[in-house]
Amino acid sequence: MTMASSNSPIPVDDGFNEYESAAKRQKSTTSKVWDEMTKLEYENKNELKAQCNYCKTIFSAKSSSGTSHLRRHLNSSTQPSLGGVPFIKNYKFDADECRQAVSTFLVCGKHSFRTVEEPGFRHMMRIASPNFKNISRYTAARDVLMYYAKERDRVKEELAKAPGLICLTSDNWNSEHTNDEYICITAHWVDKDWKLQKRIIRFRALFLPYDGLNIADELVLCLSQWGIDKKIFSITLDNASYNDVMLFCVMVLFFQVRCCAHILNLIVKAGLELADDVVRIRRKRFYDVADKSFHLNVTKKLRQDVCVRWNSTYLILESSLYYKDVLDYWGQRDKDYQIIALSNEEWRNVAILCKFLKVFYDVICIFSGSNYPTVNLYFRGVWKVHKLLLDTVKGPHSFLTPMVKQMQEKFNKYWAEYSLILSCAAILDPRYKLNYVQYCFTTIYGIHASDFVETILSNLRLLFDEYVKRFKSTSSSLAGSSNVSDKNPVDSSLDEHNVNSVDFGFGGDFDESDDYKRYLNESSTMSEKSQLDIYLEESALELNSQIDVLDYWSKSSVRYNELSLLARDLLAIPISAVASESAFSMGKKVITPLKSSLKPKTVQAIVCLDDWMRAKGFSTGNYYSRFIVVI
Repeated sequence: MTMASSNSPIPVDDGFNEYESAAKRQKSTTSKVWDEMTKLEYENKNELKAQCNYCKTIFSAKSSSGTSHLRRHLNSSTQPSLGGVPFIKNYKFDADECRQAVSTFLVCGKHSFRTVEEPGFRHMMRIASPNFKNISRYTAARDVLMYYAKERDRVKEELAKAPGLICLTSDNWNSEHTNDEYICITAHWVDKDWKLQKRIIRFRALFLPYDGLNIADELVLCLSQWGIDKKIFSITLDNASYNDVMLFCVMVLFFQVRCCAHILNLIVKAGLELADDVVRIRRKRFYDVADKSFHLNVTKKLRQDVCVRWNSTYLILESSLYYKDVLDYWGQRDKDYQIIALSNEEWRNVAILCKFLKVFYDVICIFSGSNYPTVNLYFRGVWKVHKLLLDTVKGPHSFLTPMVKQMQEKFNKYWAEYSLILSCAAILDPRYKLNYVQYCFTTIYGIHASDFVETILSNLRLLFDEYVKRFKSTSSSLAGSSNVSDKNPVDSSLDEHNVNSVDFGFGGDFDESDDYKRYLNESSTMSEKSQLDIYLEESALELNSQIDVLDYWSKSSVRYNELSLLARDLLAIPISAVASESAFSMGKKVITPLKSSLKPKTVQAIVCLDDWMRAKGFSTGNYYSRFIVVI
């Protein structure tokens, strides 16, 4: 290293001087007219010209000429808006739009309403828009409520125009700061463009008592207010006892789906209680070493989650395998913390347990999605778990046997019989169809697999027949409401002739034409294959092919116009209540110690608006991109 290089200043982030770089940035010396003018260069550099981007007029652009004449031209001409944003000279201040933008800022950022009264915010608005009048926190709150009412009507219209039925997810949450019990209801449906949509339509504080009857009243009121009480296809709930009471009180005919992610969590937690020795030793060693080694970044949040969340325990085991050398290093050196290095056999057991839990972790991650269809993935995910438990209990790893048997008891409690409605959705996935369902059941039940397959297939046929009847009734009603002038003129003349014709004694007052048409329809129905039969006879796609199942049915809706109606409704069913549970994370940001005095109606407005804004694209990340998932 040379002396010159050693004397060169080294930049230091001291919490003060690093801000100087932005202040010392040189100002631009380029005139703003070049934002709306284009320089034209010629071979002779002394003949610089400027062309207006709007009227295409060419002017001299010599440095000696300056830019005053160009600015005068721009001020005298009328320029259109660029990218939908008007130029400053054509800008017209809109107080309502500006106030709505402030509401969006407060909602999406979870800011306190007091923000609009802060000197910094008011200074920013005064510089950005001098015409903006300062508002109080009370006015800001009223603006948010009015904005919510406006957007609520728009979402209500979207639900009314939904071409298929609507599925729901619901869950409850208790705020630790206000001790209020909130219910969250989320609507899921497939729109006319075959895109999966979801919107939070309820985030409301419940009244005492927090029981099934009260929740049932809230659900019925919500569906009635949104005008969708006749369009509900299914509701996904967790295993809380009050949900059973609620469904009994509602007395509405729709499918109930148990939250699959919640069930899998119960299964794994039941098994990990018996594997606590391996987990506890591994967890303690990981934390002790993490506290002493800068190589690992373990937060307090992760420590707290391990006590109640098994997936955090899995991540701890996975990380311990990744940092095995570091853990062994500290285990051998540090005697003060009584860290004993694990033997090779113990490390092998940790690796086996981690591999075992990974299957559950991956399946739950897929089940918890809300931006892509999950119902068609249910059957394959549950089968993977079922097969894993059967193979492991018979396998050579005896230390896992007690844990797996405990997990099998939980599995049989909830999934001794695979859900019929969710298994039907697997058949409507073009990668699986009936053959894959037969294969899965055969690997588990052997010669008795056909009984399970027939049960699922017969239920799918019954469901399809209902949709065929609905399709025909809708088609006939549309045909009946059409104008009479649309009738074939030849048929009309024949009808007129028949009215005036003489009865030749073929039946008297009895007209067999209607009965004959009915006979022909029944005969053709018996001889022709249904759309479901044709779909099942076609070869399935590659099992692990990455496809968008909604896009497949969108393109197949012309061939399978009746079957696609069933597919649209089935594929909208969420198999987990994570969509509603995720709103509680949002609620924790809205109801904080500094914002615990918000009225429940204001909390609902903020949570719902934030969800609706995300659906429009107001998010820091690409939360609403479509995922293609293979399990």
